Amino acid sequence: MSIAGLWVEDVPFLEPGGQATVRLVPLTPSHWTHVKTGQHINMHEDRTVAGTAVVLEVHLPTSAMPTR
Repeated sequence: MSIAGLWVEDVPFLEPGGQATVRLVPLTPSHWTHVKTGQHINMHEDRTVAGTAVVLEVHLPTSAMPTR
Protein backbone atom coordinates (compact mmCIF):
# COMPACT_ATOMS: atom_id res chain seq x y z
CA MET A 1 0.00 0.00 0.00
CA SER A 2 1.15 3.51 -0.82
CA ILE A 3 -0.03 5.60 2.12
CA ALA A 4 0.44 9.37 2.27
CA GLY A 5 -0.64 12.22 4.46
CA LEU A 6 -2.85 14.65 2.54
CA TRP A 7 -3.79 18.26 3.08
CA VAL A 8 -5.94 20.61 1.01
CA GLU A 9 -4.57 24.06 0.18
CA ASP A 10 -6.43 27.37 -0.04
CA VAL A 11 -9.89 26.08 0.95
CA PRO A 12 -11.15 25.32 4.47
CA PHE A 13 -13.30 22.36 3.36
CA LEU A 14 -13.41 20.25 0.20
CA GLU A 15 -17.00 19.44 -0.75
CA PRO A 16 -17.78 16.01 -2.29
CA GLY A 17 -17.11 16.33 -6.01
CA GLY A 18 -15.11 19.51 -5.42
CA GLN A 19 -11.65 20.36 -6.73
CA ALA A 20 -8.62 21.79 -4.97
CA THR A 21 -4.85 21.66 -4.90
CA VAL A 22 -3.64 19.10 -2.39
CA ARG A 23 -0.23 17.97 -1.16
CA LEU A 24 0.75 14.43 -0.38
CA VAL A 25 3.53 13.42 1.99
CA PRO A 26 4.26 9.70 1.50
CA LEU A 27 4.81 7.68 4.65
CA THR A 28 7.05 5.32 2.65
CA PRO A 29 8.66 7.40 -0.14
CA SER A 30 10.06 4.29 -1.87
CA HIS A 31 6.45 3.27 -2.69
CA TRP A 32 6.00 6.49 -4.68
CA THR A 33 9.06 6.53 -6.96
CA HIS A 34 6.91 5.67 -10.00
CA VAL A 35 4.79 8.85 -9.70
CA LYS A 36 5.43 11.36 -12.51
CA THR A 37 4.15 14.83 -13.38
CA GLY A 38 0.93 14.59 -15.42
CA GLN A 39 0.05 11.14 -14.09
CA HIS A 40 -3.49 10.47 -12.82
CA ILE A 41 -3.63 8.80 -9.40
CA ASN A 42 -6.54 7.53 -7.31
CA MET A 43 -7.19 7.96 -3.61
CA HIS A 44 -8.80 5.12 -1.68
CA GLU A 45 -10.25 5.03 1.81
CA ASP A 46 -11.38 1.43 1.20
CA ARG A 47 -11.67 -0.60 -2.04
CA THR A 48 -13.65 2.15 -3.80
CA VAL A 49 -12.06 5.22 -5.35
CA ALA A 50 -12.64 8.23 -3.08
CA GLY A 51 -10.92 10.78 -5.32
CA THR A 52 -8.65 11.27 -8.30
CA ALA A 53 -5.77 13.65 -8.92
CA VAL A 54 -3.45 14.84 -11.65
CA VAL A 55 0.12 15.14 -10.39
CA LEU A 56 1.35 18.71 -10.89
CA GLU A 57 4.79 18.43 -9.28
CA VAL A 58 7.01 15.75 -7.79
CA HIS A 59 9.63 16.61 -5.18
CA LEU A 60 11.99 13.79 -4.29
CA PRO A 61 13.10 13.46 -0.66
CA THR A 62 16.36 15.18 0.17
CA SER A 63 19.09 13.56 2.20
CA ALA A 64 19.63 14.63 5.77
CA MET A 65 21.53 17.83 6.41
CA PRO A 66 25.23 17.20 7.08
CA THR A 67 26.32 17.62 10.67
CA ARG A 68 29.08 20.06 11.55
